[in-house]
Amino acid sequence: MALYSGPGFALYNGTPILQSSSIDFDIQTDNKDVNTQLLGRAGMSPGPKKVQASINCAIPQNGLEFDWVRIANAQVEIPLAFKLANTTYACTGDVRSVKLSSSVDKANEVSFEFHGTLDSTTTG
Repeated sequence: MALYSGPGFALYNGTPILQSSSIDFDIQTDNKDVNTQLLGRAGMSPGPKKVQASINCAIPQNGLEFDWVRIANAQVEIPLAFKLANTTYACTGDVRSVKLSSSVDKANEVSFEFHGTLDSTTTG
């Protein structure tokens, strides 16, 4: 029987985001096809690589683990990293949107969208 990696997690300023319940991490090259009249698809043109992440977090009774509303409102770049299957993806970017939600059938949540660049990957 094969063993598989456990859940990944995100780090803000090197500190694990403990309250996250789900993370979607998307690496996009935005490469473009180069099409010619005689050759058809002749190759590709490298694009402006970027990453996007969506993170959902439960909100503890004493308040947000990290104040994503304040961070987004500041409109500054932040370091965010993602660790999955023994590999860490270090990124720099900004928080584009924050959503606070409350419902009678689950814990209060904060979710945010991060857009940035992949700075490095490390294994171990």
